[in-house]
Amino acid sequence: MYTKFIENKIPKDIYKQLENIEFIYKGFHNYTFKCFFQGIMCQLRVPISDLVNHDIEARVLSHLSSTIYYKDGILIRKWFEGQTLEKINLTQKIQRAVIQKIKEFHKMDIEVPQIDLFTYGRGSEKYQKLVQKYSKTNELVTSHSDLSAKNVLINDNGEIELIDFEWVRKAHPFFDALTLVQAQNFDKEIVMQEFNISAQEFEEMSCITDEFRENAYKIKYSNIAVDDQAKQLTQGYTNTSFVKNDLFIQKKHKNAFNHLNPLKIFDKLEPNEKVIYEDEQIIIRKFINNKEFSFDDTTIQEKIIKAIAQLHTFSVKLQKNQIAERIKYYVNKLKNHEKYNAYFSENLKKKIIDNSLTLPNEVPSHNDLNRENIILNTSDQIKFIDFEYCSMNSKYFDLAYHCSDLDYDVDTELKILNLYAKYTGFSVNLDEYYRVKAIVNFYGISWSLTYNPDFNFDWLAKHVFVNIKFLK
Repeated sequence: MYTKFIENKIPKDIYKQLENIEFIYKGFHNYTFKCFFQGIMCQLRVPISDLVNHDIEARVLSHLSSTIYYKDGILIRKWFEGQTLEKINLTQKIQRAVIQKIKEFHKMDIEVPQIDLFTYGRGSEKYQKLVQKYSKTNELVTSHSDLSAKNVLINDNGEIELIDFEWVRKAHPFFDALTLVQAQNFDKEIVMQEFNISAQEFEEMSCITDEFRENAYKIKYSNIAVDDQAKQLTQGYTNTSFVKNDLFIQKKHKNAFNHLNPLKIFDKLEPNEKVIYEDEQIIIRKFINNKEFSFDDTTIQEKIIKAIAQLHTFSVKLQKNQIAERIKYYVNKLKNHEKYNAYFSENLKKKIIDNSLTLPNEVPSHNDLNRENIILNTSDQIKFIDFEYCSMNSKYFDLAYHCSDLDYDVDTELKILNLYAKYTGFSVNLDEYYRVKAIVNFYGISWSLTYNPDFNFDWLAKHVFVNIKFLK
């Protein structure tokens, strides 16, 4: 299907020498193919966008022995048989090898322009001051400036190769360093150590890279993000989600209870994936390449509880919880649901609503911490997604939600509560935990049934009835 496109883009004498062309990938600016050229297995890259200045890339490629042909953005380069980092378990050894390759790239003596960090706007006053601080000519290096996982390859021998040099510029070395953490989930401590970055420098460069990316997507990419190349994922109750290249794109479906907080406020929360761009209709962040795992694994359980503790001790002020209002709304919506009303009497519904009115607003709470919203990335870090229902709430709400969803036995549940106390320093009151657990499960059942009337809630209902005695 790409034959005509390639033939129209490439000089005839070059096209005639191409064989066995195989489509690999479509990015924002280029198609990438695998092919044979003059009997050599090669990467063929053909531009589809005029957003990039190919003159700069030509200077870089002329320094690489693997380059066979390059003109006007059309690249033929010896094929490197490896995988992109998004498919790799990012061990410390691999992370350090990638960093070493980048540091070698930084030393390349190539005449390229300095990165224009104001190309998408002047930004905030703080941004302008920090850009000035980190733009001293004597500190700049040859920066790749686009180190997403798809632009770093590794083979079976552990050899690293960088690709796609359209955005190479003179920039501070910390620019690439921060991209590794923000776009690829490299270990922050490893990156800071290898690049000799202080805590203050990391914070300041984070401000630069965050605002630069946000402005870029606002101006250039937000309107073209969802197109025929964006693959729709499962449609949730309150969002439609897509993945395109290495981006996760979410179209908001708003109701009275969700998307009340800008997700940017969680940018410094470790279990959260930073938002690149957000407006009233859309959220764009890096797609999290995840690994399969078992919730029965005690190491995973501890990582999840540590992540919950990080959220609950995170310094942010959110709106007060609306759990009582939501339950009232769902109960009214379900007034004709036969099974629901057979399970739960009017007196029990009223008692749960009354109890939900007294939920304390003591910690930042996710409020939808089901198993689908917990991910293990390729760096073995736990990430939470879908924060659109977050609010202040009881410290027990997320814990009860998680333990009920996984249907943990009593011993595992107690172990989890003890871990939570260890990581937060908070005391645990079991009577209050079980009271909240009754509320949480009734809330979860009611919410689910409003979207799926056939939802089988028997396994959650038991958690309501077992804990009724703790309601006040």
